[in-house]
Amino acid sequence: MPHIQHFKIMKNKTLYFLFIIVFFHSCSKDDDSSENINNFFNGADSSASIEDLVGVWSIFSAEFEGEKAEVPINYAECGRDFFVYSRNGTYTEYIYQSSSCDPQISKLEWELNNGILTFTNSLGQTDDFVITKLNSEELVFKVRFDVDEDGELDVFILTANRYIPEELDLVTNTFNQNSDETFENLLSFTWGAYDGFNSFNRYEIYRSAGENCTKANSELIATITNVNTTEYTDLTPPAAESLCYYLKVYTDKGLLGESNYYGVHPSFFIHIDPISLNEPVVGDNNISLSWEPSESPYFSHYEITVSNFGEGSGSGFQEYPIAEIDDIDVNAYIDDNPPYLENPFYKVYAHNIFGNKSTLRDSQSIGFWEVPFKRKEVIDYKKILSLDVDSEEPIVYFYGELSGNGITGVNIRRYNYNTQETESISDIPPQTQTFSGIKVFNSPENGKELLIQQGLELHFYDATTMEFKYAIDPEDVFNFLDFTYSPESDLWILASGSEIFTLKRDNTNLSLIDSAPHFTKHQGDIWHRLFVLSNNRVLIGHPNEPNSIVKSLDDNGLIVSTETVDFSIRVLNNEKTLNNTFAEYMLDAVENRLYNTDTFQQIESFEFPNFPTATSTDGVKIFGTNNDPDWQVNTDSPYKREAIIYDRNSKLVQEITSIGYPHFIFEDYIGNIISISTGFKKESLYENINGKADIFIEQLDLP
Repeated sequence: MPHIQHFKIMKNKTLYFLFIIVFFHSCSKDDDSSENINNFFNGADSSASIEDLVGVWSIFSAEFEGEKAEVPINYAECGRDFFVYSRNGTYTEYIYQSSSCDPQISKLEWELNNGILTFTNSLGQTDDFVITKLNSEELVFKVRFDVDEDGELDVFILTANRYIPEELDLVTNTFNQNSDETFENLLSFTWGAYDGFNSFNRYEIYRSAGENCTKANSELIATITNVNTTEYTDLTPPAAESLCYYLKVYTDKGLLGESNYYGVHPSFFIHIDPISLNEPVVGDNNISLSWEPSESPYFSHYEITVSNFGEGSGSGFQEYPIAEIDDIDVNAYIDDNPPYLENPFYKVYAHNIFGNKSTLRDSQSIGFWEVPFKRKEVIDYKKILSLDVDSEEPIVYFYGELSGNGITGVNIRRYNYNTQETESISDIPPQTQTFSGIKVFNSPENGKELLIQQGLELHFYDATTMEFKYAIDPEDVFNFLDFTYSPESDLWILASGSEIFTLKRDNTNLSLIDSAPHFTKHQGDIWHRLFVLSNNRVLIGHPNEPNSIVKSLDDNGLIVSTETVDFSIRVLNNEKTLNNTFAEYMLDAVENRLYNTDTFQQIESFEFPNFPTATSTDGVKIFGTNNDPDWQVNTDSPYKREAIIYDRNSKLVQEITSIGYPHFIFEDYIGNIISISTGFKKESLYENINGKADIFIEQLDLP
C-alpha cells in the first residue's frame, strides 16, 4: 500500500479518528461501476508536471463527503509523516511508528500521465491517484477506499504541502565490522545504505591509530560516492597495535551524521594463511626452496627457518631463522649453508604487519618439508655412548646408536676427522651397553686394539679394521666394573665392587697376578673407576666415596702398598675427573681444581672454562666450554658456539668461535685443537633428539 495517514474529520457533527489507507485491492478495477470510475477520474489536472511533483510532501488536510479536517502530527518529536517523489520514478513514504522516530519506509514506482498518478508495486500490481491541483507548493489529489466496507469505493481528497523534514541519521549506527567469513582476516566494515529523501552525496571513512583513539587525530582514508557501496576494506593500514574507524554520511544538505569509533586490535584477529611450500630440491651442498606467494594485503615478510622437528614439537625442539624476505613476490630461496643436521625440517612462514605469522598447515597448504639431506661431515649417530681419541693418528673411535627413530642398532667406528670419513665399522657390534666405555690401547705384543666390556668378558677389536678379534674372560675374576692398561708395566688392571686385580696378557689369555680389596663399603656395581698414575701406581675411586685409594705395583704386577688419598672422583651426571699423566695432575672438573698425583695436594684452581673436557698433552692448557649441560635445551637456551681454552702459564682465557656447539674439546697428536660438536644444541653427546644425527668433528682455528 502506498501510504498510511492519520487525521481527524467531522462527520454528522461527531468527532472520529479515521485511518485513510490506500492499498492494492484484491479485486480488479473493473469491479468499480462506470459511474464511480468516471466520477473519480473527472477533474484531473492534465497540466500537472513532473517538475512540480518531484520533491518532499506531507498531507496537511483531508476531505470526505464535503467535510474537511486537518491532519495532525502523530509524534511531535518526530515531525510529520511524509512522502517523496523522486526523478527516477521512485515513490518513498516515511511513517513514524513511535516516538523513537524510527520510520517505516515503503517504496513504489510511479508514473504521471495527464494528471493521473499510477503506482506499481514489486508484484506488478497498480493503483491510481488523480491530481486535481498541483503547483510548486501544493498538491491536491483524490484517492479511493471502501472506508465503510459497504462494497463501494469512497473517494477522499487529500491536500499535501511542500515539507522540509528534519532527516534522521539511520545509517551511521549500522557501521560495524564485516562479519562475512570471507573478510575474517581483513579490516573490513559494512553499514546500511542511505535510503533518505535527500540526494545522497558521499560516505567517508576515517581512521586513527593508537591506544587512545580520538577523532582529532583521525585521517580520511576513503570517499565513496555510490550510495549502494556499503562495504569498505582497509588494505593499507599502519602497523599499529590498535586502530579505530568511523563513518560519515553526507547528502546534498551537508553532513547527515557520523558514527562512533569502532576500535580493533588487529593482532588479535588478523591472521595470515599458511604458505604452500613446494618440495625442496637438494643440490650437492645446498637446498633450494620455492613457495606460492602470500595473498595477504598486510604482508610484512617471509621467514625461512630450519628445525629438528616438523609442525609439532618435542623435547629438545629447536627452530632457527636462516633468512627473511620482505618482497611478497620473491618466492624462492637457496640455502647454501645447510645445517649440520640430518634430514632437517625447512619451514616458510608469512608474517603480517601486526606481528602474526602463518601456521604451518591448513586444508589447502603445507608450509614445511623434511628434507632428505645430510652433510658429509655429520656422523650417522643420534647419540654417542662412548668415545676414545687416538694419541697417534687423526682418529676418534665412536661407540654410538645409529640415527633414526625407534631401535636402530649400535656399532663402533673408526672415524678420520681429517678426511671426514669413517674408515671402518665393527663387523660384530656390541650386544650390551657398558658403563666402562670403549678404550683404545697399544701394547708391544698385540699392537693397537679397541676394547669393550661385555658382561664378564673383554672384547678385542683390531683398531684399524674394526674387525672383532676375540673375547677374553679374565682368569679368576668373577665380575668387574672397570678396566685399564698400564703401558709402563704392560699390566692390565680390573676393578670389581670390592677388589682390584692385576693381570698379565698372553694373546687370548689374561692371567691373574694379584688382587686386593679396596673400599669396604659396597657402592653398587657401576661407577667404580680406575686411573693409571706414574711410578707404576693405579687409583681407584667412586663418586660416593670422599677419598680415593692408590695401589702401588711392583714390576711383576704385585700390589705392594695401599694409600688412601683426599680426593674424590667425578663420574655422575656429566661430571668428569681428568687425568694428565705427563704433568702428573688430576683435574676435578666440577670444582675446577688441579691436584698433584704424588701428594694429592691442590696445586691450582681456575674459573674458566666452567666445564672442562680435556687437557693438552703437556698439561699447560685446559679445554672446555661454558655451556652448562643442565640447561634446558630449546631454541632460546643460552648455549654458545664457543670453545674456552685456559692457559695455566699465562693465566689467560681464550674464547674460540666454533661452527657447532662444542661438547668434547681436545688437543690431537700434532697439537691441533679439535672439537666434537653438534649442529643443534644438546645437553651432551649422549642425548638423542628426534632420532636425528648432528654430531661432527671440527678443527678450531686459534687466533
